[in-house]
Amino acid sequence: MRALVIAIAVMGALAMPAWADLFNTTSVRTRNINSIPKWIDVLSRTEREDLRGQCAAGQCGGKEESWWEKMPDWSRESRFNQMVQVNRWLNNYPYITDSELLGRSDFWQTPGQFITRSGDCEDYAIAKYYTLKALGWSEDELRLVVVHDTLRNIPHAVLAVSVDGGTYILDNLASEPLLHQYVRQYTPYYAINAKYRWVFIK
Repeated sequence: MRALVIAIAVMGALAMPAWADLFNTTSVRTRNINSIPKWIDVLSRTEREDLRGQCAAGQCGGKEESWWEKMPDWSRESRFNQMVQVNRWLNNYPYITDSELLGRSDFWQTPGQFITRSGDCEDYAIAKYYTLKALGWSEDELRLVVVHDTLRNIPHAVLAVSVDGGTYILDNLASEPLLHQYVRQYTPYYAINAKYRWVFIK
């Protein structure tokens, strides 16, 4: 009986709607986000930074203030257009590697750090994730996805967004969000948000 219960639970996880076929895979969900320490660290630093709260209190300036000034315009848009416009605005930042910017490798920046000085692929994804959350999007609609880019043969990071019945990929390499089924060059390693982590099965 116990084996049957476990089998049913696993089958339920494998059959999750909307997200289950991301990049032509099946995803299995776990609550073990602590297995991604860089993510735990950037979540903690982002909470301490409190960019939205600081700007709402009139305590941010420069590029951070430009970000804050866009929020009322974005908030008046449909959720689909919010996704499109946030992606476009943040993709205007130039790509800078961690070694060029910080003299170190694979550092995940907070949204405020990225907005102030730009960054690399996961920094774009984190800034988009945070910005959409600041506009009222839920965790269940957002996932940071770390992938293998099979064309360039390197790791990469994107934001996956569920809206209007579709799953869209927000990528610093693409000017517009793309439905995931049209993005063929990525093989996912894992996906994560503040609640869950997902692993993928071909």
